[in-house]
Amino acid sequence: MHCQLEHVGDVTEVQMPRKVQMSVEAIAIGPVHRNLEQMDLGAEAVFEGFLAPKTLRNQRLVFHITHIQLKI
Repeated sequence: MHCQLEHVGDVTEVQMPRKVQMSVEAIAIGPVHRNLEQMDLGAEAVFEGFLAPKTLRNQRLVFHITHIQLKI
């Protein structure tokens, strides 16, 4: 399953606050796919995984989801 993950947060860089907002292309395979399928759109969760090139010819990075922990 292909999806887009959205992240909004605050970090500190060189002792200055900075707002971070980004969108990441992601993919889920196997059991993780079923967990993702059951999530509500917009649900908050912690995603674990790895970044890898989309294909050998397309070096754009895609986040491969290996674990999902829903935030309560």
